[in-house]
Amino acid sequence: MKLIFCAVLAAMAPLVLCYDEKYDKIDVDKIIGDDAMFTGYLNCLLDKGPCDLENSTDFRKLLPEVIATACAKCTPIQRQSVRKTVKAITEKKPDEFKEFINKYDPDHTHEKAFTAFVLAND
Repeated sequence: MKLIFCAVLAAMAPLVLCYDEKYDKIDVDKIIGDDAMFTGYLNCLLDKGPCDLENSTDFRKLLPEVIATACAKCTPIQRQSVRKTVKAITEKKPDEFKEFINKYDPDHTHEKAFTAFVLAND
């Protein structure tokens, strides 16, 4: 019985430890390069507009955990995508970035660890 329980846990571990691999296939460069799409995603994340773009509702739900854990459950591809996206927000939309931080880390509890994650190259 213990062996079966351990086998089930081992089979479920990837489901618990990582975000869905469907996010690995997202073309972040396309989103960042299309100002209307980029703004649409940002507006969703900041509750300023509808979440009608692909995966935008998921992103809004996952973002607090991504920030709080410095993307601990992200796959390597997702880690790079998050870094690229956050850097694009800081460069292209600095005012929205301030809103983004105030919404998702209002006490700046995770700021140091998340900034270190964004600047890392692993």
